[in-house]
Amino acid sequence: MKTKRSSRHKHAAVKATALLLVLLARDYCAAQPTTASESTGNVAAGHVAEGKVDTERDQLRKRIFAEAGAGAAQLALQEARASRDAFSDHDLFQIEALVVETEVHWGRQQSLASDEPDRLAQSNTALAHIDEMLARMPASDEFADVRRSVLVEKVTALQGVGRMKEATALYEDLSRSNQPMPARTYAAAGDAYTYIDQPRKAAPAYERALQTPIEPLVPSVEPHALKRIDVQEGLFFAYLDSGRYDNAQQLLKQISASTPIRADLSEHPEDVNEDYGRVKKLQAQYLLYTDRTREGVAALDELRHEAPFDPALISARSDASLVQQRPHEAQKVYEGTLVDHPGDIETLAGLGRTALELGQYDRAADVNATFSDRFPDNNTVKTFQQDYAAYKSPQLIVAGNGQKGNSVLADENWGIDTQLYSMPLAEYWRVFAHQFSGRANTGDGNSVSRIRNGIGADFRFHGIDAAAEVNRSTGGQAKTGGAGSVSYAPDDRWRFSAGVDSNVNTLPWKAYQAGVTGRAATGGVRYSVDDYRYFDLTYGATRYSDTNLNQAWVGTWYERLINTPSHLVATWVELNTSSNTLANTAYFAPHRDMTAQLTAMYQWTSWRNADQSLANRAYATVGGYRQTDIGNSMLWEVRLEQQWQFNAHASLAYGIGLSSQRLDHTRETSKLIYLNLNIPL
Repeated sequence: MKTKRSSRHKHAAVKATALLLVLLARDYCAAQPTTASESTGNVAAGHVAEGKVDTERDQLRKRIFAEAGAGAAQLALQEARASRDAFSDHDLFQIEALVVETEVHWGRQQSLASDEPDRLAQSNTALAHIDEMLARMPASDEFADVRRSVLVEKVTALQGVGRMKEATALYEDLSRSNQPMPARTYAAAGDAYTYIDQPRKAAPAYERALQTPIEPLVPSVEPHALKRIDVQEGLFFAYLDSGRYDNAQQLLKQISASTPIRADLSEHPEDVNEDYGRVKKLQAQYLLYTDRTREGVAALDELRHEAPFDPALISARSDASLVQQRPHEAQKVYEGTLVDHPGDIETLAGLGRTALELGQYDRAADVNATFSDRFPDNNTVKTFQQDYAAYKSPQLIVAGNGQKGNSVLADENWGIDTQLYSMPLAEYWRVFAHQFSGRANTGDGNSVSRIRNGIGADFRFHGIDAAAEVNRSTGGQAKTGGAGSVSYAPDDRWRFSAGVDSNVNTLPWKAYQAGVTGRAATGGVRYSVDDYRYFDLTYGATRYSDTNLNQAWVGTWYERLINTPSHLVATWVELNTSSNTLANTAYFAPHRDMTAQLTAMYQWTSWRNADQSLANRAYATVGGYRQTDIGNSMLWEVRLEQQWQFNAHASLAYGIGLSSQRLDHTRETSKLIYLNLNIPL
């Protein structure tokens, strides 16, 4: 990591030096005046009435205003201050506003050209100049036009140093006027809204940037100049993040139609247009955002044959692997990209995300330290840092459920399982508290309750997740026990898991009422093809304290069938069988039973805002059940569920259900309610 970082810094220094030379040449050797900002629309103050002979004072004013409008505002300001008798205070502030505009522009260029610790130095200098200038400026209406032009530049400066909430607040104040602003100001406001996860406000700002008549976006060969496709890309993601998929698709078609595959201004005509690579990345991102990952991956793989070393395409391909739940594959691609493009920030952030996925927390910490606070303006860095902050936070997981109407198991019952994890200790360790509370009415006028409290430690390291717990149950079956679990994912396809528990919470409620306890061992394996399909096989054995041995096998096949931006259809096919060695028990324990069932789920995502969303789901299950000595019967279940995604790491799901199944000789209909909460604290 150290060698790569050093190489990246050297590369950035060369870029920054080249950029400085270009900007100096532009500032002092400008040969042609350019359209100025709002404040300089009145540079005509340097003109004289038609037919009037220019005095020496008039000629001086015309020359200095021409210099200011041609890009040499700093030089013009120095000359104007040296000739105070020819320039009013308003004139001087007008010219100084152009100096501010240049400083803000230079600040943006420096921040994009370099990843050194001082990459925001020029932007901070420009912002300090703006504040000092506004403090000096008289509050009278005479200076309102200049004041507004300086505040317009302040929006860009605030966004450039990562003060996004201040930038958007100022932009909203300025937007109360009907006066249009430059394209760069609207774009900066859009970037600021995007950074603070407000895509619904970002989209109108980007739209205005593409339409404003004041200093509109024009083609430029200047390094890191704000281009039309930069704004279009921001607008594209704002549409996606706010659920406006049709608008995003329409915009993507417009961008594709206007972007050629070859670089028109390149020294080598065979070079692929850099913007073309970005367009293709957007096309793949659209597929990924709408969960059509297979098509997105295929499109990116085809593009990499045309531009095998384009970091944008490589990074997009790695992102697709992450979406496909293949972090090992993504990590290899990111690592290879950093060798050829050591200064690519998106790639480094992607490497950090895969490290978090794989439990490589030392590596994620290195990436986080590399970024530090040097990129407060970069949305990709912010996303990684949010992921890293979530990893560093305590975590609360709550699962609650209640059921009524199945008297074979219990007339009614409820249970709440709560786990509270500490912050990471030595990166890979956490301690946790685990509490279970439940109660059931067994239908004979009696009820039974169970409480189990435990503490333990959790260890996550490079694909290994392990936990150990010591617990104590209360009540008539009070018992001290222990539990442990371990899982290992050697690659992106396979995951193996095992667990033991000497004081289980999952026995039938009537077993606890009869004074029976149990201990269990489980094992499982999952094979994941991609995010569309996986297969599960699990085995569990539970030894009851009354000598009964319960064994169960469960096989599951998951398949995602239909995906559109707002709609999803998926199915689960499940086969399971269980057996018990003890007959005539006080609890439900058939000698052998088997179940085959199909569950279909329809999901409608009715609202989306960046990482926040509301998903509405309907589940329908139908199947057959066979119980030895009883016979075959049909089972069914329907459920309605909502899930609120508060951010990438916090969610709340709740639902209700109705099911019917024959157990022993009785068919009963039961009602279900449940809630699941997962949130970093």
